[in-house]
Amino acid sequence: MPETLALAEKSAELQQLVKRVARARRVVVVTGAGISVNSGIPDFRSASGVFRQIQAAHGHVVGKGRDLFDASVVFRSGAAAAVFYEWMTQLRRQCAAARPGAAHAFIRQLADRGVLQRSYTQNIDGLERKAGLRVWDPYQKPGSAGHVPWQQAHSVPLHGTMDHLTCQLCASAVPFAALPGGAAAGDACAECLQRSQAREACGRRALATGKLRPAVVLYEELHPHGEDIARIISHDARSRADVVLVFGTTLKVPGCRQLVRRLAAAPRTTTVVVNNEPVCGRAWDGVVDYQVVGCVDEWCARVQRAWNAQSKITQWATKRTRGAPAAKENAPEPTSRKRRVSDSDSDPEPTSRKRRAPDNNSSLEPARRSARIATRGGPADYQQRQPLSICT
Repeated sequence: MPETLALAEKSAELQQLVKRVARARRVVVVTGAGISVNSGIPDFRSASGVFRQIQAAHGHVVGKGRDLFDASVVFRSGAAAAVFYEWMTQLRRQCAAARPGAAHAFIRQLADRGVLQRSYTQNIDGLERKAGLRVWDPYQKPGSAGHVPWQQAHSVPLHGTMDHLTCQLCASAVPFAALPGGAAAGDACAECLQRSQAREACGRRALATGKLRPAVVLYEELHPHGEDIARIISHDARSRADVVLVFGTTLKVPGCRQLVRRLAAAPRTTTVVVNNEPVCGRAWDGVVDYQVVGCVDEWCARVQRAWNAQSKITQWATKRTRGAPAAKENAPEPTSRKRRVSDSDSDPEPTSRKRRAPDNNSSLEPARRSARIATRGGPADYQQRQPLSICT
C-alpha cells in the first residue's frame, strides 16, 4: 500500500518529499475536478455536486444524476436531452466566469521553469488555457491562430473542453458561446441546415439535421480523439518523468487509472497523489509511492517555498563566486621574503576535508518495483468508452 503522509503534519519525510519534487527536472501532472472547486467549478460526486443537484431537481426525468451524462440514456428522451442542454449551458457560463486557481498557477510555474513534461487534465473547464498554458486542441485546424501541435503543448484535455460544440450528426465544430446570441447547446447544426436547404432548392428531399452538443466525452461513448491521445501518452511514457503528480482526483475513471499506471511504470519515477482524502489502497501498491492527504493548494505552496529557498541559495553562491576574484585582485600583494629552502621544507600535506555526507533520502527512494502492475492497453483505453471529464 502506498505510504500515506498527512499534509497537516510537518514530518521530516514530508519535507524531504517536497524537496525531491522541487528538484525534479521532468514532471508530469495529472489533474481532476478537485483543483477547480476553489475556482467556482462544482464537482460531480460530492454531497453538493452536480449529480445530487440534478437528481433533486430532475429526478422525475432521470433516475439518477449520472444518467444525464450517459450517452446511452440522455439522448433517448427529448425531456432528458433538454435538461442536459440546460445544465451544460449553465456549466459553460460558470467556466467562462471562473479564474485559474493555485494549482493551475503551480503548473504554469512548472512550465516556466522548463520542467513540465506534460499536464493531463480530466477537467473540461478550460482553466489551463487561462493560466497561460499551451493547450492541445484537436478542433483547432493547423495554421489557425489557436492551433498548438501536441509536441509543443503543455496541457492535454483527456475528455474535451467546453470551448466547442459539435454536431451529433455531421461532427462539425463551432465555438460554444458563453453569452446569449451565439451558438448554444441544443441548437440545430448550421451546416446540416445548409446542405438540406440546398437539396430542397434542387427539388430533392430534405436531409436530417443534427443538434449541437458540447465537445466533451460522456459515459458510454467512444472518444473521438482517442488515438491521438494514446500517441501522446506513449511518447511521454518513454520519456520517463522524474516525478508524476496526481492532483484532485479519486482515480475512479478507468482511462485516468491506466494513464497513471503507464506513467508510473518507468524506473526511478516517484509518483505522488495529493487529495483531500485517501484514494489509494492496496491496488496501487507498486504504482503510487506516496499519497499526501490534504489541500492541493497547500501542497503547491510548499513546493513553491522550496523553490524560493533554492533560488536564495543559488543567488548567494553566485554572488560569493563572483565576489571572490575581485577581492583577491584588490588585496595588497604580500611582501616577498627570500629564505633558504631546505630539502625538508616541502609543502605540507593539505588538510583532509571530509566530504559532505550525501542527503540520506533513501527512505524516499522508491524501491525497485519487483512486480509492476501491467499497463498493457493503458493509452488504448482512451479509444474506449469514457465518462465525462470532470466526473472524478
